[in-house]
Amino acid sequence: MAIAVIPTGPVERDSLGRLPIDEAPLKPVHIVAAASVLGGAALDGYVLGIVGPALAIAQHELQLSAISQGLIASSALIGVFIGGLLFGNLADRFGRRPVFAWNLAAFIVLSLLQLVVQDVWQLVAIRLALGLAIGVEYAVGSSFLAEFSRRKNRGVLLGCFGVGWQAGFTIAFVIGALYHGGNWRMLLASSVVPALITFVLRLTLPETPMWLKARGRTAEAEAIVARHFGPGYAIPDMALDASVASPRELFTAQSWRQTLYSGFFWFCQVGPFFAIFTFMMPVLESLKLNGSVTVDMSLNLLQIAGSVAGVFLLHWMSRRGFVIWTFAIVLATFLALGLFPDAPTWIIVALFATYMFVGPVANSIQFVYPAEIFDTHVRATGIGFSAAFSRISAAGVTYLLPYLLLQFGFSTTLILMALFPLLGLVMSIAWAPETKGKHLR
Repeated sequence: MAIAVIPTGPVERDSLGRLPIDEAPLKPVHIVAAASVLGGAALDGYVLGIVGPALAIAQHELQLSAISQGLIASSALIGVFIGGLLFGNLADRFGRRPVFAWNLAAFIVLSLLQLVVQDVWQLVAIRLALGLAIGVEYAVGSSFLAEFSRRKNRGVLLGCFGVGWQAGFTIAFVIGALYHGGNWRMLLASSVVPALITFVLRLTLPETPMWLKARGRTAEAEAIVARHFGPGYAIPDMALDASVASPRELFTAQSWRQTLYSGFFWFCQVGPFFAIFTFMMPVLESLKLNGSVTVDMSLNLLQIAGSVAGVFLLHWMSRRGFVIWTFAIVLATFLALGLFPDAPTWIIVALFATYMFVGPVANSIQFVYPAEIFDTHVRATGIGFSAAFSRISAAGVTYLLPYLLLQFGFSTTLILMALFPLLGLVMSIAWAPETKGKHLR
């Protein structure tokens, strides 16, 4: 295990003797920013998680084939691809707050529109639009939280984005499992409740002072620092640039490798994860583990435990060691499940439980690494690109999973999915940077 060593020693002060704002003790703005971002993370997980149980109920009414189920489930992920590319750059151009706050209004409207869906294509269109809104959360939410976080606990705080997401995803699964009615539209529209709460909370937050200073709006930035952090703190020195952030800046001679890695490691983590977790019920049927409430609840508790464990591991381990070890464990688990389908039931259960735990552990770094890799000027653009790139695999595998299970069975499908952690492991050994403990610039 690679244990991280965080740089120690005196922190550099500015010419007036002020500390960087990421050295400030816990302030109310830290708490509100964390609650608003993590609320959005839980909402994202809920929106993506509730579709599986809803489709199980809607299957007869909408006469869903395996392909149409995959299309509906993957439509939100396709939306994330577009939303990450578009809205991340808008947040770098026009500010984190306007994009971040009003995105929740779209969640509210789109959640309610699901109450009047009449056919497959209407549902696909609404889920696609919801994916656009989720793309904003990934690109802008993690940027916003990173720029309002404390340096020493930044990894833990950003890692909690994964805890919030997993909590929302698991709550959706539990609600779907406990719901015995036939109104699948109401299940889908229930996401309006967390959306309303989070929307109100976000309206109380200011723009991030780091973004304002990066755009040359120093007076506004200093006023926010004075109001929320106190006179003893200042924004770290950074390259001032009032120009518009361009996606081309992600692919210069100095930045292309870190940009590609930020997208690729995420790509390799989420492809199998979304497919398996979205279609949990048919997956459990393939493993002959369905039909037990105890099994369902135990697996969901494992997911929550994994996301919490991921936060602690982010605190203890280096970023590079974290991605290498988690890819290695997922690869071994997939290969064992795929190559030994006739193993005793207890071994199958143990292996699948291992992935149910390690998958959320691994996902914790998705909201930490990109925020630390990119500079403030292009942070939301870079995170948006990474989230969008990752959704190519998430949407593709989720779309194909029902068909693959039907045609080849779970064992062969798992062997194919093992290509994702294998690629992630190789790329992490070759390219993964170490970003733990750095001051954001």
